[in-house]
Amino acid sequence: MGVLRVGVSVNQPLLSVVMPVYNGEKYLAAAIKSILNASYEEIELLLIDDGSTDGSSAICVQSMESNKRVKYIRQENKGIVSARNRGLAEACGTYVCFCDQDDIVEPFMYEKLIDKMISYGAEIGICSTGRLIKGDRSPYESICDGVYGAEEIKRELLYPLLFRGYDYAFAQSCNYLYGTLWKCIYKKSFLIVNEFCFRRFIDYEDDWLFVTETLCAAKKAVTDSYTGYYWRLDDDSRSHACHFVEDIIAKMREYDAYVTKYLERAIVDKEILKEYSRINLCEHFAILYQNDAKIPKYEKESRHQYHKEVGAYLKSVYYKDKLQCRKHLKKGVLRRKAVLWALEYLGIERTFDISRAVDRIERTLSGVQWIVMLERRLKRGKG
Repeated sequence: MGVLRVGVSVNQPLLSVVMPVYNGEKYLAAAIKSILNASYEEIELLLIDDGSTDGSSAICVQSMESNKRVKYIRQENKGIVSARNRGLAEACGTYVCFCDQDDIVEPFMYEKLIDKMISYGAEIGICSTGRLIKGDRSPYESICDGVYGAEEIKRELLYPLLFRGYDYAFAQSCNYLYGTLWKCIYKKSFLIVNEFCFRRFIDYEDDWLFVTETLCAAKKAVTDSYTGYYWRLDDDSRSHACHFVEDIIAKMREYDAYVTKYLERAIVDKEILKEYSRINLCEHFAILYQNDAKIPKYEKESRHQYHKEVGAYLKSVYYKDKLQCRKHLKKGVLRRKAVLWALEYLGIERTFDISRAVDRIERTLSGVQWIVMLERRLKRGKG
């Protein structure tokens, strides 16, 4: 039996799907299969092997040999940012998107978004996403059906993303989204003209940077409520969050300088920019305290030095003046609420204890399905 078709034109434009690969043999074959089984057939799947040392390379080679739509590129280990940029440079498609090695693409994601992008001349297409937790599916990003011009993109997509977790009137939208790349398909000419590429300053924010920067520049975007992508969440996929980030404060300052440039070009309303600057610093506060939990307990001198650096940074940005955004926090954002509350009422040093306690709670609860569902409802304001 052939692949089910739903109104796709015969002359489909080529879609380049970029998948960075690094030691992902556990789920890699399933991720590849989900892409190749998509109803949208005019695909080139670029497997960018970032120096894998497990069986991933063999899976990639086998996929390439068994399906002419698969291209395999191996490079020495440089990280996911390099792998994504390599895939973007090698992509031949009219459209391009990205997939992680342990996730699942639903059959009609590509078809639905590309058909809609063609119909409305859009540079970006976005769908809803879900999570796979121990094999069970749950909602993650909820996107409404829509067609947006430049200013509507800011109101309906960019602001809800920038102010996610906070309740501001100008950021109200039916779209609940994170800065994840998976849900997006891009017109490649749009990326080339604007010279977009992946960057990382702190730790794992390259998705967020790419998505927000492209939303700032786009003149037309389409969205579809179809849940087209499932992010697999398990102990392996959470492992990236377990290392301490060195020189994090300097990296935060570089990150802020870069983001400020493109937001100032895109956002005319200075009050919105000012409010974003405030909550962005509060986000940094939460990250700084979370980073502390990754210092081994026996490294007391390192911990003491880190605490001094964090204290100096907080005072240098007048942290108490920024905490007024705390009243805009939505339900369900446990870490931010706890850290900002502790900073306001307990002070800089005591907040480290609160943050470590929250970290233990989050690790315990993150795999419990009904709690994940409740968390999602609270964050969307439905609790």
